[in-house]
Amino acid sequence: MSNTGQAKNPLFKNTLVILIVGLLIGAILGYGASTLLQHPQAQTTTQQTITVPIGALVELTGDLSSYGKRDQLAMQLAIEDVNSFAEKIGSPFRFTLLVEDSGTSPEQALARIKTLAAQGVQAVIGLEASSEVSAVKQFADSNHLVVISVGSTAMSLALPGDYVLRVVPPDSFQSRALARIIYTLGYRNVAVIYRNDAWGVGLYESFSARFKQLGGNVAGVPYDPNAKDLSAEVKRLSDIASAMGTNTAVLSITFEDDGINIFRLAVKDPVLSKLKWFGTDGVAQSSKFVAEAGSEIVTLGGLPSTIFQPAENQRLQDFIKRFKQRSGGEEPHAYAMASYDAVWLVALSTMLTGTYTGEKLVTTIPLVAQNYNGVTGLLTLDQNGDRATGDYAIWQIVKTSTGYDWQLVGWYNSATDTATFSG
Repeated sequence: MSNTGQAKNPLFKNTLVILIVGLLIGAILGYGASTLLQHPQAQTTTQQTITVPIGALVELTGDLSSYGKRDQLAMQLAIEDVNSFAEKIGSPFRFTLLVEDSGTSPEQALARIKTLAAQGVQAVIGLEASSEVSAVKQFADSNHLVVISVGSTAMSLALPGDYVLRVVPPDSFQSRALARIIYTLGYRNVAVIYRNDAWGVGLYESFSARFKQLGGNVAGVPYDPNAKDLSAEVKRLSDIASAMGTNTAVLSITFEDDGINIFRLAVKDPVLSKLKWFGTDGVAQSSKFVAEAGSEIVTLGGLPSTIFQPAENQRLQDFIKRFKQRSGGEEPHAYAMASYDAVWLVALSTMLTGTYTGEKLVTTIPLVAQNYNGVTGLLTLDQNGDRATGDYAIWQIVKTSTGYDWQLVGWYNSATDTATFSG
């Protein structure tokens, strides 16, 4: 009468997990399991509530502060939705967000993840900078603490079998996008200024290899992300660009504060001020860039910048509308959208298994992810625990009637390796 043999079969267990995940996700979206939402009174109401702390380690200060604050809001919205869902289906689990500021600093990120671990956190979401993820990785692996990065894209972190998961695609996608965009626009020479850290070096090397494959020429200038004076590096960039001659563009691989510093120097340079500049996900949709360097950036061509962007869907539009209502009109960037989905992955995995441990989460989350179609679309992870696919939006700063703002000006399709531009 028992199904003990089937329960011990790994294939049976994996199939069962996928079926259950599908039911849970169907309930979220109001489809096949909608009766769970319509008749919550049928669920047990006498069970004890189990509070689950999820860590939010976000950049509330430092070079990525305008991103981290939006990540925090997105996670809080997800917590509200997850708890509402848990109540309606009669789950005993309730989730709370414990927030720490990484300071966009590897050292501070490591200190704060230890603080979260001491409070019983088994899953930490946030950490947009790859340098931060690199700093906490050994601690996370050693202590079986799952880290879900919503913005780290360095290819040096694309590793199997660890406790780091990334709900955005690695820079193998972004480098191809940048190369194709710049080449399509007619540039054959690119002078690059880039952060001398894991993310900056990795993206520069990958972009350089791809652009050369297309038939272009690339030269780069690395800089210390902690340096306050970058005038020497900007001068070197100017010399390189000048020697390249015609059809030359500039690619800046920066974060917010260091990027603003570079642009304020570049706009005064007789060579660099006349060239078209491009940017990356390190600055795309940065509100700080608009507020502090909008004028300089428009002078340099508006800085068309790439960032992972989910395909249009109704859940995405509903999220954007709700986010703007709570943020006072500020748009969510793509990594805030990914932050929202990351909370759901942790919550669903916990409710599915009835267990909140890093060891269980690191194996369950990928199974949940491959069946989860959320705000950012289908969230399948690859063998390294990174998002398996990704297209890119191209955002550019423009002058408006009230000042400056980011405007969507194009798309990159990774499946076809093509860039299209609006207008």
